[in-house]
Amino acid sequence: MKILTIGDIHGLSDWKKVNPADNDVIVFSGDYIDSFNVDSKRMLDNLEAIVSFRAAYPDKVKLLIGNHENSYLFRQYRATGYRYEVAEQILKILKTNLNLFQVAWQYRNYLWTHAGIHSDYYNRNIVPVIKETDESLSATLERLYNEEYRVLFEVGYERGGWDEKMTGGPFWIDKSRLIENPLRGYHQIVGHTPVKTVEHYTPFENDPDTSITFCDCIERGDGSFYNLEIQ
Repeated sequence: MKILTIGDIHGLSDWKKVNPADNDVIVFSGDYIDSFNVDSKRMLDNLEAIVSFRAAYPDKVKLLIGNHENSYLFRQYRATGYRYEVAEQILKILKTNLNLFQVAWQYRNYLWTHAGIHSDYYNRNIVPVIKETDESLSATLERLYNEEYRVLFEVGYERGGWDEKMTGGPFWIDKSRLIENPLRGYHQIVGHTPVKTVEHYTPFENDPDTSITFCDCIERGDGSFYNLEIQ
């Protein structure tokens, strides 16, 4: 299984150089909008092109939802860089195509979310609401998002949360908090926190089944994507 992860786009069109035939799955980490450098028209056109790309390859392309998409879908979760002048157009694109976006994607014990999941957050907020009908962690996250489970949108203290105990949920946890105690037993691939190039961490000694890979290096880094091959 060849999986390509494309970090936070923020209006840029770097993703267009990807050849779908070279990969089994292509995962976008979210945050397609709210660039500080790209003008609104170009940003809107790029968002529509990404949606069309997903529609053209429904079994191959995965579009994760980022905190900047939630900023338009839910007024109470507004992020910096919000484009008031095109907010209605962005909201229309997102709502019309919401079925093409997802909170998480999972393959075996590899888990893709926008920002990641901390062990404390998982045990405190996710474990109590898991249902027997949830087939996987990604399925649980999708269900909770559809139910607008408020804690799913928790902002980490490092990102503006009001309490130091707030780790942040899968849209808003910061890299510095995530690497302290990521969810055990999963290889997480995330965006959200800008890095210069793809960074990979295995934070626990003698635990090869837990890792985090950070891929948000398109807008402020070297523009690289993350290639992963799973046997």
